[in-house]
Amino acid sequence: MTNSPIKVLLQFLLFTVVILAVNAENPLDKLDSKAFLLKARNPDNRTWCTMDGKVIHRKSGSDTVNAPLYLGIAFNPDRMLAQVVIDNKEGYTLGQAYAGNDSTTVIPLNPAGYKKSMLSEFGLRAQDLSMSFLYWNFEKELTREDIKGSECRVFILREPKQGEIAKVYINSRYCFPMKVEWFKDKYVENEEPYRTLEAASFRKEKDFWIVNKLKLYGPGWRTNVEFDNIDVGVTAENIPQKLFRELPDMAK
Repeated sequence: MTNSPIKVLLQFLLFTVVILAVNAENPLDKLDSKAFLLKARNPDNRTWCTMDGKVIHRKSGSDTVNAPLYLGIAFNPDRMLAQVVIDNKEGYTLGQAYAGNDSTTVIPLNPAGYKKSMLSEFGLRAQDLSMSFLYWNFEKELTREDIKGSECRVFILREPKQGEIAKVYINSRYCFPMKVEWFKDKYVENEEPYRTLEAASFRKEKDFWIVNKLKLYGPGWRTNVEFDNIDVGVTAENIPQKLFRELPDMAK
C-alpha cells in the first residue's frame, strides 16, 4: 500500500491511502500558509490514471444533456500532464508545472481550436479537472472550516492575469482540495460565488482512492461528472499506450 498523502487530480482526482489514528497529531499543522500550499502543489508520488465516464448538465429552462467524458493523467517528477476529451469530438492537452504561479498550459487537440466549446456549454473548463487554481497567487488564509466531516484549511488565491479569485478548501491532514468557489475579481465574505466545484464521492481502485464524482454548480445550472471506468498505476511501471488519445479526426 502506498504510504503518502492524498494527491491532486487531479490532486483532486487521485490520492493514496494513509492509515492514521483518529486522534493522531497532524504534522501539517506546523506548516505556515505558504509551506502548506507548497505541499498541496507538489505531489510526492508518480502515478497515472485513466477515467472514462460522463458529464450531465442541467440548466434552468433547458433540457438535461449528457456526453461521454474522458480524463487521462500522468504525474511526473516536475509536472502533471493531462488530457480531457468530451463526446470524443473535443479535447485538450493540459500541462501544469509544480513550481511557479503562471505555469498552466491548455492546448486544443484541434490546432484550429473550437469555435463553440462543448465543454463550456456543460459548465466545465478543462483546467477545472487539472486543479490549476491551486497554483494561483496566494493572497491570504482564512479560518478553518469543516467540509463533509473533514477539517479544511481555507485559502484565497488570485489568478495572475485576469484577477479571478478562488476560495479553496484543502483537507488539513491529506493536503487535497475538497471544494473551490470562484469569484469574479474580489472576495467579499458571505458573498455567493458564481461557480463552485466539489468532490462528491470516492472509490477505491487497487491501492488508491479516486474521486469518481464531482459536482459543479452556479446560479441556474448544475453539472455532475461521473467516472465509472477507472484504472490507475505507478509511472515507474507500465503506462497505458493510450493514456492520451487521438480524436477520430486526428487519426485520418
